[in-house]
Amino acid sequence: MTEFTDALWASLPIPALILDGDDRICDANPAAEQFLNTSAKSLSGHPVWDKLFVDAPLEVSFARVRDAQAPLFVNSVDVGTGTRKPVSCDVQICSLADKPDHVLVLLENRELQG
Repeated sequence: MTEFTDALWASLPIPALILDGDDRICDANPAAEQFLNTSAKSLSGHPVWDKLFVDAPLEVSFARVRDAQAPLFVNSVDVGTGTRKPVSCDVQICSLADKPDHVLVLLENRELQG
């Protein structure tokens, strides 16, 4: 990443994860580290389903995003980490322009919206 994209990634106010084609975590921004209560380094390489519990079949959503190369929004799903109570989130998923098998996952906590 460039200095600008590094700053942008670190500044995102909502948890963001980048997953590879096997749904393994490649990167997590600081908001995701806080949400998951662990460092990006310790998340890297782990299947997302080992670290995140979601009450929706997001595996299907990830596949649809990769196949269509189009974003997908999943609203009002409970997301937990195993160490904290699930919270209602809107999940936004899109493929990465330079790595079409990778997806960006944004977790927007609905409970914080006013």
